[in-house]
Order: sequence, then structure tokens, then C-alpha cells
Amino acid sequence: TVGELVGRELTAIGINFLMGPSLDVLEQPAASRNDLGVRSFGGDPYWVGLMAQAYTDGVHAGSENRIAVVPKHFPGYGSSDRPLHEEVPTVRKSLEQLKQIELAPFFTVTNKAIGDPETADALLTTHIRYQGFQGNIRATTNPVSFDQQALSTLMLQDEFAGWRQDGGLLVSDALGVRAVKRFYDDTGQTFPHRLVAKDAFLAGNDLLYLGDFALEEGNYGAELTNIKDTIDWFRERYSTDQAFQVQVDTAVLRILQLKLRLYNESFSSENVLINVENVTTTVGQESTAMFEIAQNAVTLIFPTVSDLAERLPQPPKRGENMVIFTDMRTAQQCSSCPPQPLIGETAIENRILTLYGPTGSNQVQPQQITSFSYADLQAFLDAGPGPIILPTPVITSTDTVEITASPESTTTPSPTPEPPPGYQVQEALRNVQWIIFGMLDGAAGSEALTNFLKERPDLVRNANVVVFAYNAPYYLDSTEISQLSAFIGVYSKSTEYIDTSVRALFQELPYVGAPPVNISGVRYELFTQTQPNPDQIIELFVVDEDEVSLTENDEPLDVSVGDTLNLRTGIVRDFNGNPVPDGTLVRFIQQDRVDGLITIIDEIPTQNGIAQLNYVLESRTEA
Repeated sequence: TVGELVGRELTAIGINFLMGPSLDVLEQPAASRNDLGVRSFGGDPYWVGLMAQAYTDGVHAGSENRIAVVPKHFPGYGSSDRPLHEEVPTVRKSLEQLKQIELAPFFTVTNKAIGDPETADALLTTHIRYQGFQGNIRATTNPVSFDQQALSTLMLQDEFAGWRQDGGLLVSDALGVRAVKRFYDDTGQTFPHRLVAKDAFLAGNDLLYLGDFALEEGNYGAELTNIKDTIDWFRERYSTDQAFQVQVDTAVLRILQLKLRLYNESFSSENVLINVENVTTTVGQESTAMFEIAQNAVTLIFPTVSDLAERLPQPPKRGENMVIFTDMRTAQQCSSCPPQPLIGETAIENRILTLYGPTGSNQVQPQQITSFSYADLQAFLDAGPGPIILPTPVITSTDTVEITASPESTTTPSPTPEPPPGYQVQEALRNVQWIIFGMLDGAAGSEALTNFLKERPDLVRNANVVVFAYNAPYYLDSTEISQLSAFIGVYSKSTEYIDTSVRALFQELPYVGAPPVNISGVRYELFTQTQPNPDQIIELFVVDEDEVSLTENDEPLDVSVGDTLNLRTGIVRDFNGNPVPDGTLVRFIQQDRVDGLITIIDEIPTQNGIAQLNYVLESRTEA
């Protein structure tokens, strides 16, 4: 699993604490809301919980139990109406509603004993207000991460009480994010770092994450000063405040117990320190597994598979020109690290040529493909609908007196003028059969795709337009999607996923993935898709001590009135072909073949897609 790969690689480089995965349920995803994107497992609490268990188990297995897994954003961020880094959001749901949606995935990683591979080692509390257990929300109401009463209420729930009592750790989210700063001083003039740390600790957080811990963002010197000052102040208070001392001791005990579990009760350097030789032999060596994961994820969002065969009967071929636009943005791994592109401007082109160019299957040639960034496309659009004219070079003469040219007179051409912004895009689009977009998200500066669809329908109509969603697939609306030839969900921008998208373009892969969230642009509703498919035939077995003893093709059993049959269904599947969520009711019916009467025997909830019923045979029973 992905979790196992993550655990193996992080352990190899010496990391023992993972703030993740995100267990937030995206009920109504939208770019204008919290926009967790692919950092969330999806929009169904059952599937988010199932993947949370698998991921947690995988990280523990891959790290050989040397990484603490800390799911976030407890108690759930999916219904937030704004990003956490901007302002403290408010979720107006009752506690019972939160239990059904937001809290449900967290229950799956806390309902077993500490030390079980599927159990989280800690939970990361987040800066959100929840009306369900905090009462009437005002501007002065603390976020749950700073609210001792709210955290206590949560930890007293049956699903968390045992986990917390056994040593489950609570970790604060970053205490210096803009939302926290605005909560403590909405003028932005001060940052009371001591007070912030104290309030978070007294609320019940055992471990404080002092991220962005200064008034000015990126002022690392001030952050370090504030961190040192906070530690010194905690030390002083520990020596003078007995209640504070008890709470510190309790938190430290939980932390030490976790460390003892991670290192098998031995803190010797031989046991704790990593072997640096394992870094190069472990990190980045799992490309085969990642290719398989990527290929199982690729999703045809629009159109349907049958309609795609009509829209794109053939993949790109020799003689057909392709223009590729990529949302080319950069990011830094650290403050002193050089910026790196999230997706390179020519990443898609390079993969096409590797697989299908002259050194590959020779289906396309390099001169057929031109790649640009979104910024290049926006420059073309900003120039307006008219033609972009290339300036003509001016020729000047060294002899301005003589009208008739002579051997002595010479002409000097001026330097070739720079093409105006957008000119090269214009020329590439003059004769194009395929326009391909590599889309990330809806961040500012990424509007070139939507602007192109709105402003240049003439170009869209005359070409095959394919969009790859390398992040979440819900940033386009229905009008925009209707103009595309194909809209393909890829969900990641790493090399293996770019490779998969290219193979899908050239029709080498089946589309086996299904969107894990609602996509309003294609009227895809996750709740509907996870309902039982009425067109399926559900198998029914008679089971004896967990072994199937009778199927529909076997001879009838020799049974008598009063005998009990253990009936078990096959896997009940939803519209996406996956097992239905636990708790889906399966109706067992009995038909009397003499008078045709149909009787409902019982309705049984599924477990792992299967329903099981112990049925006592009555007289004249034929089912």
C-alpha cells in the first residue's frame, strides 16, 4: 500500500513522526471552500475510514512500527467553509451529526488497542469551532484545539475514551498559523506566543507544534526566539505551579510511552540512529508499486466510456499536431532550497516522446508537439481575439547619401525582434489537432484553462481537447466540461502518474478508477454511486462453520423443519463495482412456491459487503 511505501522511506531517512493522513470527509468539495484536494481520502466517511485503517497499518508495517501515525485534522475539517491558514472556521453541526460524518473515520483508528497496527498513535487537533459540542459560537469562542471542555467532551466519547486512557496522544496543529494570530489579535499587531502555547497545552494537547511561531511569516530568527522563550517560561511555571506540573508530567509520560513503543524500550544509539546507507537503497525504489497504484486510480470523469469511443476513436498519430499547456508552478522544500516545478513545462511532452516517439513505438514525432505554460496561454488570451503581429526587422543603410547602391555601401539588419507575448502560442494553435491541459487546482493564476474555454470556443471546436486533473477533479463546471473531448482524473503529479496519464491518452489503459468525491460538473453524486447496483445478481450461499456447503448449482440439502441454515450473500457491490459500505441493509425474502406468497424474513446490515443470516426452517419453506 501507499502507507507501507511511506513508512519504509520515512524510516530510512530517520523520521519517526508523521502528521497524517488527513481523515477529513469532503462532503461538498469546492475550490472556494477549504479545498483539501487530494490530501483527503474522499467524501464518504466509510471509505475514508477504511483507507485510514489501511494507510495507518501500512505505515506501521513499512516502518516496522518505528513511525508514530498522527491523523488530522481532528475532529474533522471537511465541512469547513474556509482555509485553516486564513481564519478560524465554524462548523455548525450537532455532535450526533459529527459522529456520523466527521468523526467516523477517526473512530476507525481509535477503536482498537494502542499498539495495534491499525490504531493511530496520536491525533492532531485543529483550529476550528464546532457548534455541536461548544454551544453558541461567538467571535470569542475558542477553537476546539484551545478549548479544554470541548476536547474533554470528545475524549469521553466511547470511541475515544479507551484509546486516550491507554496512552493516545493529542498533538496541536501549528500554533502560529494566520488563523490563530487573528484569533488572538485581529489587528495583526501582536502575537502573544506564551499565551497561545499555554492555552493549547491546558486545553489538553500533550505535544505542541510551534510552527510559524512569530508575528511575521518567515521570520525564522523571531520564531526561534519565541520558541526558546516559551520553553523557558514553561520551565519556570513547572517549578511554581503544581497543577501545571501534574499536567506536564502526564503529557511527558504519554510521550515517553510512545517513544518506548517506537524503539522497543531501548534508546541506545545503535537502536535509534539510522544506517545512512539505507537511504539510497530504499528511497525512490518503489516505482513499480507506484505505477500499479497510479494505473488503478486513473478515472474517466467525462464522457462515459462508450461516448469516449465516439469522441476519440483513435489516439494521437503521426501528422497530428499537439499543443500542451501545463500549470507550471514552483515550490521549495526548504527556505534555502532552489525552487522546483510541481510539473515541468515539458513533462507530458517528454513522456509522450519516450513512450511513443522515435525511440519508442514511433507513433509521433518531436516536431508534432509544442509545450507551453499556463502563463504563456494567458498571455495569448490577454492579447485579444485579433492576430498577434510579429514586428518586421528594420534594415538600415550605412550610406544615406547615395540613392544607387554601390559596392562601397552596406546594409546592416537590426536584431531580430522578440516575438510579442502569446505569438508563439498563436502560431502553434494555427494547425492543431490535439490540445492537452495538465491541470493542478484552482489557485490564483491558474485560470488560463477556464479563460481559454470561455474566450476561444473557435479553437476548442476544431480540436480534440483533453484535460488531465493532476489534483482534485472538481475545479471545472458543467459548461466547461461539456466543451472537452475527455476529462481524466489522475490525482497526483508525480512521475508515475504523468506516465499513466500519457498511456491513457494513447488508449493503452482501461479506466478502472472512480471519483472519491462529488463532482458537480458531471452530476456525480458519491452517495448515489455507493448504493447497491440494482442490476447485479447477488449470490447466496449456505455456510457451515465458515465453509460454503451449498451453492445454487448443488443438489438440495437434506434438511428438516426446525433446522438452522447459515445464509451468506456474496459481495454486494455498488455502482462503481466496490463493496457497499458497512451497514447497508440487505433484505432476505422467502417465496412460497405453492401459493406464490413472498415474505420478508429479515433485513441484515452488511459487513465488508456481505450480509449473513441464521434462518430457522419452517414448514413449506422454499426460498
